[in-house]
Amino acid sequence: MKGFWVLPVGVLAGLLSAGDARAALCGACSYSGPACISSDQCAMPAVKHRIRYEPVTETHTQVCYRPVYQTVMEQETYTVCKPVYEQHCREQRYTVCKPVTEHYEEQVPYTVCKPVYEQHVREHRYTVKKPIVECYQVAVPYTTCRKEYDHHVKYVPYTVCRPMVECYQVAVPYTTYRKEYENHVRHVTYSVPRTVVQEYTVQVPYTVCRPVYEQHVREHRYTVKKPIVECYQVAIPYTTCRKEYDQHVREHRYTVHRPMVEHYQVAVPYTVCRPVYEQHVREVRCVNYRKVVEPYQVQVPYTTCRPVYEQHVRKVPVTCTRQVQDCRTECRTGTKVENVEVEECQKVCGGEWQEVREYCPGPVTTKCVQDPCDPCKTISVQVQCPGTWTCRKVWVPKEEYKTVKVCKQVCKPYTYTVQVPFCRTECYTTYKDECYTTCRMVQEQHVRCETRTRCYTVPEEYTKTIPYTTCRIEREQHVRYETRKRCYSVPEERVCYVPYTTCRLVHENHVRYETRKSCRWECEQKVCYIPYTTCRIERETCYRTVCRKQCYTVCEQHVRAIPYTTCKLVPEQHVRYETRKRCYTVQEQHVRAVPYTTCRLVHEQHVRYETRKSCRWECEEKVCQVPYTTCRIEKETCYKTVRRCRTNWVPEEKVCYVPYTTCRMETETRTRCVPKTTCKMEPYCHTYTTCRMVPKCEPVCEEACPTAACPSACSWKPNFFQKLCNFGKCCD
Repeated sequence: MKGFWVLPVGVLAGLLSAGDARAALCGACSYSGPACISSDQCAMPAVKHRIRYEPVTETHTQVCYRPVYQTVMEQETYTVCKPVYEQHCREQRYTVCKPVTEHYEEQVPYTVCKPVYEQHVREHRYTVKKPIVECYQVAVPYTTCRKEYDHHVKYVPYTVCRPMVECYQVAVPYTTYRKEYENHVRHVTYSVPRTVVQEYTVQVPYTVCRPVYEQHVREHRYTVKKPIVECYQVAIPYTTCRKEYDQHVREHRYTVHRPMVEHYQVAVPYTVCRPVYEQHVREVRCVNYRKVVEPYQVQVPYTTCRPVYEQHVRKVPVTCTRQVQDCRTECRTGTKVENVEVEECQKVCGGEWQEVREYCPGPVTTKCVQDPCDPCKTISVQVQCPGTWTCRKVWVPKEEYKTVKVCKQVCKPYTYTVQVPFCRTECYTTYKDECYTTCRMVQEQHVRCETRTRCYTVPEEYTKTIPYTTCRIEREQHVRYETRKRCYSVPEERVCYVPYTTCRLVHENHVRYETRKSCRWECEQKVCYIPYTTCRIERETCYRTVCRKQCYTVCEQHVRAIPYTTCKLVPEQHVRYETRKRCYTVQEQHVRAVPYTTCRLVHEQHVRYETRKSCRWECEEKVCQVPYTTCRIEKETCYKTVRRCRTNWVPEEKVCYVPYTTCRMETETRTRCVPKTTCKMEPYCHTYTTCRMVPKCEPVCEEACPTAACPSACSWKPNFFQKLCNFGKCCD
């Protein structure tokens, strides 16, 4: 009965909301079985937690300091200087120079030079050389040297040091400092690194290269040329010249100049100057300046300054100081010492004495041997005598390269920051009343009468008679007769007969037979043994003891008290790896071929004929007459009168009075009250509030399906249809 009335109601409700049900359940009723109808049944909501920060307020109390100022009046003594002016007059003496003119006469001598000419004749002998040339033939033997070059090669061993570079890793420890700040007073213990040096001994192996010399003999083959002489006859035609002399005479005409001397008279006019003196008198107007001194009165205005004192009051700024505590950050630089072991390649120069055999060639002597081309002749040949072997000691230097490990201390700078508290003085300004006195100078005009002196000159003219002498020159003409010589030559022609000889050459042809030799060279092989020395290097390992030093750092603890903010450095040890390079050399033996060339000279004898000339000079002496004129200077002294003027300065001393003013400062002591402010720091409590965020954990629920698929308005439909399906079985 109950099921019957529920079914019509359900059908009616399903028809009314059929569209909404399909939209809400997405066709869930079309599926068979008791499947899930709603998303609320498929997945339960997940519960998560989140952290939320809530503010918490805390109250704190801090002790602060505030300045308290106190002003006290103190007595202060100060000094005031006031000027006092005084009038004075000083006497000044000065010198005036007065000119005095003086006239005088002076006799001035002067010299007149008169030339005197004289005619002479001298005999000149000279020699004339006439050349005579003769020709003749000269046979000149000469020798030519022909160079022959021989090429050789020698092998020279040498050593080359090839550098080798090896890279290796080195662990370098270093320390860094981390800063820690504290805001209260505490005693800080800090470490001071102190370097301690420890010596120890190390056995260092090194290699010594010792040369070992060995004697060897090598076979040297060379070629010698041996001459082979062959004789043969050669017909040589030649021509001789025979001289034939002929005697001749030739007529030689020449001209001779015969000198002729002729005397004649010459009238020579000349002038004689005779001085004529005359006495005269002239009147000269002179001016005499007479000095006149005239006194007169002058009104001189002058100004005096009278001090006027006034009292004033002014506001004087006074700067006071107060102590303010503050902290400043200082960046300091420190140095830390690190021990670094470095391998160094050191060069050691040494050597040893070695005995070396040397071959000394014998002396070269001259030996006469038979000429291979002409057995009848001997030639001089340079012959090398046998040599000797000598032994001598030679210093052979050698260089060794040793690798030595050296411990070096490297100072590395680092920078750290320190908070240093300091107390700074802060200045502030206050104003106070100050009484002061001003002094102003009041000028007053005055007039005083001074008696001065005026000095002037009055010209006075007068006439003075001055006698003087004049000199005039009277010229007188004279004539003198001179006997002179005229020299001329008269040509005369003469004839002489000169014998001479002519020479002519008559050529005659002849033939002579000469025995000649042809010389050819045959090569012959010879062998000689040359001793030589080789040197090989043997390496030998030695050990030497090296004293080294090891440096390490010992930390010493110190304590210092810092009243305010301090900074403590916490050391942290680190290690970094550095790639370094070690350089050493490796010796390599090489041999190079050095070509060289020897040169020897081959002498060849030759003869050439030269035509030479001999020249001789025949001297011939001749004579000629050379006229010449001489001139001599005759000096004559004359006198003339010169009127001159001389000025003399006569000093004269004068006196004048110069007024001047002096100022002296008079000191006066006064007393005044000066306020003095003191500052002291008074502690007080200051309460302040701080706010900090406290984390709080709270749960958060999330939905399985999005809100758009299951709206909140239709949330009753899934439960209703589920119950309906279970009750009525409508979905089967």
